[in-house]
Amino acid sequence: MAIWRCSLSHTPSQQAAWSHWRSPPHHEFFGGRSVERLRQISPNDFDERIRLGKPFIIEDAGENLDLVGSTCQQFHERFPSAKMRAEYSGGRREMFVSLGSKAWFEKDRPQRALQDLPGSLAATNAPYVWHVKDGGHEAPPEVRAAVQEAWQPPYFVRGAVNLREANESAEFWFHRRNGAVMAHADTYCIPAVSLQITGQKHWRLMPHPKVHFSRDAPEPHDGGIYGADWLPFWEATVQQGEAIVFFPNIFHETHVPEDNPECTVATTFQIQLPIPARYLRAYLPTFAMSHLYYEGHCRDLWDPYATLRPPKAAKATTKEAAIEKEHASLVASIDDDEDGFISLEELEAFLSAQRHVASAGRLWAAPWPRWFYSEDYFYDWRPESSLVEEMQAELLKARIQDSMAYLDCCPADGFVSSFELFSALRQWHVVHKRLQAAERLRLQGKQHKVHKLELDFATKYAGFAKAEL
Repeated sequence: MAIWRCSLSHTPSQQAAWSHWRSPPHHEFFGGRSVERLRQISPNDFDERIRLGKPFIIEDAGENLDLVGSTCQQFHERFPSAKMRAEYSGGRREMFVSLGSKAWFEKDRPQRALQDLPGSLAATNAPYVWHVKDGGHEAPPEVRAAVQEAWQPPYFVRGAVNLREANESAEFWFHRRNGAVMAHADTYCIPAVSLQITGQKHWRLMPHPKVHFSRDAPEPHDGGIYGADWLPFWEATVQQGEAIVFFPNIFHETHVPEDNPECTVATTFQIQLPIPARYLRAYLPTFAMSHLYYEGHCRDLWDPYATLRPPKAAKATTKEAAIEKEHASLVASIDDDEDGFISLEELEAFLSAQRHVASAGRLWAAPWPRWFYSEDYFYDWRPESSLVEEMQAELLKARIQDSMAYLDCCPADGFVSSFELFSALRQWHVVHKRLQAAERLRLQGKQHKVHKLELDFATKYAGFAKAEL
C-alpha cells in the first residue's frame, strides 16, 4: 500500500507552508486505481487498510452468514409490516412502500432518465432502501428487533463498539435488474461496508475532488456531481457474499447489470473503529470545504486527532506565536525522554491520563479519549453497564493508534517528529480559521467576499501563485 510521504528536501518552515493545501495527488496517495480483493483478512491488516482510507473488497465477507442468498421474496414474506423508501420517486415528499406488497420486486419502476446526466449510467429501475436503523414506520420495534436478531456481522467486524455500530446502522438496498443508485457522497464520518446478499453489483467510485474554493465544491447528493467533476477513479464488481469497504467523502455509484437475479439485495452498515486517519490528514483542506463540514457532521469527531485536545477546546488561529506555544506545550507534555520524537507509548501515556469529560452531564460521560461525543451514534440503543468499560477501552486504544497514524505522515515511520506535530497543528489552525472567517462572511450576507478570502488564504499559507488557482 502506498503511504503519503512529505518531501524532505525543504526546511521545516518551508514544509509547513506547503503542507496545508498541497494534498498529494490521488494516484500517489492511493497507489493506483485497482480495488484490492482480499480473503481471510487479519485484524491488523484490516485496521491498517481502514487507516489508509483506500476502498477494498473482502471476498469471503459472507461466509457462514445466514442472510447471504436471501431473496427479495423472502424479505417480503418475513417482514410484511415494514415500509421502505422508494428512491427517486419524484416530488417533495418521500414515497414509502410496504415490504408486504409484491409490485416492488415483481415490476419495473423507471427512474428519472439517467442518460440525461453526463457521465452517469443509463439504467431503468429505481432502487428501494429500507432504513432499519431509523425505526419508526420503516421498522417498528418488533420488526427492528427481528431484523437485528437475524442480522449477523461479517467476521472482520470485531469488538463491542463495532459490533454494536454495525448492528444498529444496518440498512438494506433492493434493486431489480438494470437498476442504479446515482453517484453521491454520504454524510457518514466513519467507514462504511456494503455486503452483497443476493446477486452482484457494479461500483464506480472517486475521491472528493480537491478544491481550493468553496464555490467549486461538488454537490454531494444523488446525481449532483455528474458532469465535469465526475471522473470515476475505481471500478469493481461486488459478487454475492462479498463486501466493499469505503470511506467518508468517497463518491460512489452502483449499477445492477441485466445478468442478475430479478431482484437483488445488499446491506450497508458502518463501523466506528478505526478511522481513516491518514486519508483525513492528507485531504483535510478539501474536506473542510465539503458537506461533511458545512452541514456540521464531522468537525467535532475529527478535530482531536490533529489537536490532541477535546472537541471544541482548541481555538483556531493564524498567529504563528500562538501555534508555536501550543506545539511547545504538547511536546513538553508528551515527549518524556525529550528526544524530539513522540512514540506510541508516550502518546498512550498522554491520552490515557486525560480527565476532561467529553459530554458533561450525559449518562455515559467519560474522559474524552474514551468515549463518543454524541449519543446519536447509538441510535435507540444504550450500552448496558457491563459493556461500558469494555467499550471505553476499545475507544481509547483506537484513539491512540489513530492519532499516531494521523500525525505520523512525513515519513510514516512509527514516530511523530516535532515537525510532524507542528505541521498537523498548523494545518488544522489555518484550515479552521479560513472556515470560520468564511462562515462569518456568509452570516453577514457578504458571500461575494468569500472567494477573495479563500484566495488570500491559499496564496498566503499554501504558497500558491494566483495563476495556479
